[in-house]
Amino acid sequence: MKKQISGGIVLSFFSQIITIVVGLVYTPIMIRALGQNEYGLYQLVSSVVNYLNLMNLGFNGAYIRYYVLAKNKKDDKEVANVNGLFMKVFLIITFLCLCAGVILFFNIGVFGKHLSAADYVIARKLLIIMVLNLAISFPNSLYVAFMSANERFVYQKLVLIVVNIAIPILNIPLLYLGFGSVGVVSATLFLTIVRLILNMWYCHSRLKMKINFGYFDKGIFKELLGYTFFIFLSDIVDQLNSNVDKFLLGRLTGTIAVAIYSVGFNLKNYYTTVSWIVPEMYVPEANRLAIEGSKEKELTNVFTKVGKFNNYLMLLVLSGFFLVGRQFVTLWVGSEYDVSYYAALILMLSGYIPAVQTLGVNIQNAKNMHRTRSVVYFIVACINVVASIFLIKQWGVVGTCLGTLFATLLGHGLFMNYYYHCKIGLNIFKFWKEMFKWIIPVGIITAISYAGLKFIIIDSWFKLIAFCCLYAIVYVIVLYVIGFNKQQKKTAVSKVKAMIGK
Repeated sequence: MKKQISGGIVLSFFSQIITIVVGLVYTPIMIRALGQNEYGLYQLVSSVVNYLNLMNLGFNGAYIRYYVLAKNKKDDKEVANVNGLFMKVFLIITFLCLCAGVILFFNIGVFGKHLSAADYVIARKLLIIMVLNLAISFPNSLYVAFMSANERFVYQKLVLIVVNIAIPILNIPLLYLGFGSVGVVSATLFLTIVRLILNMWYCHSRLKMKINFGYFDKGIFKELLGYTFFIFLSDIVDQLNSNVDKFLLGRLTGTIAVAIYSVGFNLKNYYTTVSWIVPEMYVPEANRLAIEGSKEKELTNVFTKVGKFNNYLMLLVLSGFFLVGRQFVTLWVGSEYDVSYYAALILMLSGYIPAVQTLGVNIQNAKNMHRTRSVVYFIVACINVVASIFLIKQWGVVGTCLGTLFATLLGHGLFMNYYYHCKIGLNIFKFWKEMFKWIIPVGIITAISYAGLKFIIIDSWFKLIAFCCLYAIVYVIVLYVIGFNKQQKKTAVSKVKAMIGK
């Protein structure tokens, strides 16, 4: 399994690099091909359809826990029963998702009064295809969860890499042929079907996955609903924090503001998805330690270990974007998206604490201690919605980002760290002590670099890439000299030697 974890981490890095490169190359092409209005419309419809993802009711996050419980009984029938129960649930959710899509189709006015008649026609087409895509993804989520539970990370990452490469290969020709956003979502639907088929084949033929469709235990199902309800509440929070800004901007200001916000939001997504590269490899271990009742010290060590790695990575991206993000956005999508830089920076700041504490959510779920967190997050998210409405009227795109930052600091920052320390048993003082050992040096590096940039004009891709490379080299050198302990230095040296074949 260690090979699966190390291989999964390497492929995750590779996958994220591909995702980011594809996004950086593909997004400006898509924006120019669609125009600000249709790109904003595409993002607006996507944000509404994403709310239907809440219909999974938190079952995605519950599967690994119930799989581990069944596996510990050393009975393959128990695992098949769990698979059957979850598959039935996902198929029911698929049906309900399609029904909800029909209701939205006949109530297209939910997108606001700022759309033209032509926009509504496109919105209906996008809605149909996006709902179908989402409906198919529900049963696929069981196969992905089954692979993760078995710590089979290499295959699922390879499939993800293939899909990410296929996206621009299919979409760019469709855009140039004039199929617009409808062509883009059609290609996405096709790739979702292919991914489902590949995952089904691997799970059933290679992992010998068994699904007992005839099994249904009312007692376990009621327990499952009680467990997943609060995960579902967390999912509502995630959706509110991720999509409510686009929806409110669309209704209150129009699709242009949605387009500008979406550019910043996409950059923030690249930033936060990187934070899952390492943690997802430790989700099964975290579940095992929590379920087996391991000492809090062991969980704290894993939590801090993963947090330190994410801290190194996230601060590199965050500080770098602070320094030259504005120049990057101008070169990337044009000066008309200048506000997107501020949106992205604020959203990245809001994502920092959740990023370094990513594994904590899984520890809570495994310990079945996620209820309080879900309720508090829901209240904070509602405050975010109300605050964003007023802030949008004052500062537009930047205003809604500030609302998200405020909500995140309140929920993920203050409350969550109190809860981790006092209720979950994780040593948060130790955790942040380790984080600040690197936060302070990064602050100094960033300040010096910012002062140096006053004498440099970055107005070309060559200058931007040269600065980023130089900054990354300095960052890594300082990290090795100051940030790493003796064991980390030894490990880093051995990894580098292995990579260059010495």
